[in-house]
Amino acid sequence: MKPISFLDFRPAPGQVTEWTVDPATAAAARSAPTDPEPLSYNQQLHLQSALVAAQTGLPGNPWIGVAFEIDGPANLDALGQAFSSWLRRHETLRGGFRWQDQQVQRFTLPAEAIALQRGPVRDFAEVEELHAHLEARFAGSIDPFAWPALVVGVISRPSRSTVFVALDHVAGDGYSLALAVWELQATYQAILQDEAPALPEIGSFREHCLAERAAGESVAADDPAVEVWREFIAACGGTAPTFPIDLGVQTGQAWPQRVHNRLLLSPEGAAAFESLVRAAGGGMFAGLLAAMAIAVQEMTGQQEFRTITPLHTRHKPELQPAMGWFITCAPVEFSLAGAANFTEVLARAKASVASAVGMAGYPALRMIELLGEDFQITRRDLFSMVSYTDYRKLPGAQRYQEWNSITIGQVTEADDSHVWMSRLFDGLHLAVRHPDTPIAAGLLDAYVERIQAVLGRVIVAGDYLLPDQVARAAQVAAG
Repeated sequence: MKPISFLDFRPAPGQVTEWTVDPATAAAARSAPTDPEPLSYNQQLHLQSALVAAQTGLPGNPWIGVAFEIDGPANLDALGQAFSSWLRRHETLRGGFRWQDQQVQRFTLPAEAIALQRGPVRDFAEVEELHAHLEARFAGSIDPFAWPALVVGVISRPSRSTVFVALDHVAGDGYSLALAVWELQATYQAILQDEAPALPEIGSFREHCLAERAAGESVAADDPAVEVWREFIAACGGTAPTFPIDLGVQTGQAWPQRVHNRLLLSPEGAAAFESLVRAAGGGMFAGLLAAMAIAVQEMTGQQEFRTITPLHTRHKPELQPAMGWFITCAPVEFSLAGAANFTEVLARAKASVASAVGMAGYPALRMIELLGEDFQITRRDLFSMVSYTDYRKLPGAQRYQEWNSITIGQVTEADDSHVWMSRLFDGLHLAVRHPDTPIAAGLLDAYVERIQAVLGRVIVAGDYLLPDQVARAAQVAAG
């Protein structure tokens, strides 16, 4: 699932068809009763941000999207049924939000109330014309307070067609996008064969929200997990960590964002690296963090590596295939001071990753809430993060290349950077969403090349000496 910016999403033109809810479904949404379950922490922050943006005239929350291909011209009847089935199955897609009585209220329609209607076919002959149309549709139709907060459709062509889905983040996370590709493909193909799709049962996102809130509210300000966050934030200067390479962003300044993509390792290289780090007692994510930290040290001299990593909260089996925002975050920090080689840094990274994973049951936003004035927001992007996902474990992953599956991020402004590392069957990919400053592209090229150099040396030699050790070895060799 290669992540790209919408700026780079320029599919070939064709006949575009979209589906929207029919009038009866829209009316049912307007009169739906309020759900008794609370919002998740992520939903609460997201929707509060959307309200502030609407009231102040600022840009709203960005949408997220996915696109994939199907063979031949699209069978519009079958695809419409697949979209309908997808919405009916997932509680979060049937759910919406409204601002009423000075509070955010959530409602959920019953599955039987969902019906879609097909829009007219529109012909596009030019790539840029189609790009502009999709940009307007996604930006103008995806609003968390206007249900449904998504756009679904297809670009039909004689040989291959492109299905697209864009939705507000409140309805799903990146993992959900990958699941949507598989489920829509499986459902569409089953309908073409006049069969029922073989899909697993899914759990309730609202029940998950209720459980998350209960867990969060049970945490007191003196809980050891809060102290971990407090010490981490203090080490970052009272705020969240920033990207470790200075890309030339001044305080209070934001730049148009870009996504820097690179194939970091081939499938064989990724397998070899994983084998080596596991033999050394580490894991893939810890190994990659260690390589990143060494690259940062070589470029900047920094001895301390700090970031935040997202963690999924799909702890129950029935939530594994569900659409929803099942994410919390945890701090990652370790020092390179005194380390002689990659193996020693790996051990430190491994310990930090284990600590972060142990925080998966603590909602990050509740932790920040309990920090009070010890935490200050200093920039538009709340924090810089590093994410690692092994997509090979997800259903349908073997066919991502065949389906040309991609995730799409809205083009916004950025004042910090986020890193996604994705393990796929064609290798290990790295993507950096970053502010597009005049120096960013060159610095990111240098950073990624240094990471690759560390990884390559570890794969070939089994380890990597840190700069001080290289210098000492050279002195010994020189006598």
